[in-house]
Amino acid sequence: MSWLDEKIAQQWRQEGRRYAQLVNEFVRKSMAGESPDESELENDDRSSLSTKVWEMVKQANAQGDVLRLRSELPPASWPMSEQFQSVMQAVQVVGFIAQDGVVFNIGAHTQNGVVYTADSQGLVASPHYHFAGCSPNGMDYALADEAVIRIIRSPDRQLQGQELAMYRWEDIQSSLHNTLPQIESLADCEYPERSLIELIPFNEGQSLLILSTYGVHLIEQSQVSLLHPDPSEIQEYELEDTQIDMGHAAVSENGRWIAFGSQVSNHMLLDRQQNHTYSLYPEMSYPHHAIFTKDNRNVWFNACHFYNGATIQVKLDEVEVNEKKEDWPIVDENARVYASAETHQGIVIGDAYGYLRCVDNQGQEIWRHFVGGTISSIVVSPDQSKLAVGTYSGMLHILDLTSEAMDDYGIGTGTIRERERYVLWRGEEPLRW
Repeated sequence: MSWLDEKIAQQWRQEGRRYAQLVNEFVRKSMAGESPDESELENDDRSSLSTKVWEMVKQANAQGDVLRLRSELPPASWPMSEQFQSVMQAVQVVGFIAQDGVVFNIGAHTQNGVVYTADSQGLVASPHYHFAGCSPNGMDYALADEAVIRIIRSPDRQLQGQELAMYRWEDIQSSLHNTLPQIESLADCEYPERSLIELIPFNEGQSLLILSTYGVHLIEQSQVSLLHPDPSEIQEYELEDTQIDMGHAAVSENGRWIAFGSQVSNHMLLDRQQNHTYSLYPEMSYPHHAIFTKDNRNVWFNACHFYNGATIQVKLDEVEVNEKKEDWPIVDENARVYASAETHQGIVIGDAYGYLRCVDNQGQEIWRHFVGGTISSIVVSPDQSKLAVGTYSGMLHILDLTSEAMDDYGIGTGTIRERERYVLWRGEEPLRW
């Protein structure tokens, strides 16, 4: 029995093409300096078809007919939001293994957190690990369970590989408790692996940055340091705990610099070589994201206000004499950035509205592409041919950066084309689309 309802599929395709053309024309006019009327953007009527389409997605997967599925029902996120919002969840892409394998997290902050790998052979779940992170150079992975964090070099699709280091939660929490005995911190967390936002191993696995809802921590030579919130500020302001909102962190590829912050901080920049932390004034209200360029020369800091934001570029060799500077170059003045990755064209930033934007170091936009759903994570493949993009809509997108043309259903200004998508919703088996 065929899974395909041809009438519904035809309506889905026609509406998808119509809506993409409408939005692309609206964007073209806006970028040309015109002021198009938003009323020109008629509603995307595919939402009324979403329940029937989802049933076809499941049946096509059950019958192993995914290639035909993508052809007959081109994937889309936005039309699914109204009916399936309650089961959507963040997908955090961690890195590429080999050339076509992707490691990602789902279910973070819950007892159901699982690390997956996805490649041409299919999906592999590693339920004994609850969270994964990756080094700045993409080689080493930090894999956390309820007892330890293992640093593994170049893992395979089962996440097996050379173990570089192992950090026990018991030791981490004991060290923190000795430092902050009167303050609620990661040391008091019953399930510390569920508090993780980011794990960044570096220095051949001998150093580890832990970003959790309880702050930013650096582990070096078995010593655990709380970088943020600053222990001196905890005492000064008589804080009851170390919990932070909108926490973020990044490590430069050479391991010298660490950028971090949260909603209540400035942009913070630690020079490990000089053992000095700089505090840089944000362009907007709340620091939200940071990324270092691969050449170790610049760091981009984003700060947000509601769903908008601004990103500044800070030259690392100038920061020592310009810490009080308030006019660092602005490379983007629109996006609240949730994730980013560097390609040979520039930095790709992902925003709250579901757009990817590639911006060069002069602040010029090279291209933009709409994936739908707030962007949660971005990773570029080692050969720079693909982007893996995770969203808060429970989608993992594999995008082709080398395609010559966008497809008829794409929204954007470049030639980016989606090659594959995974749907990773709560209570549902992972599916390809």
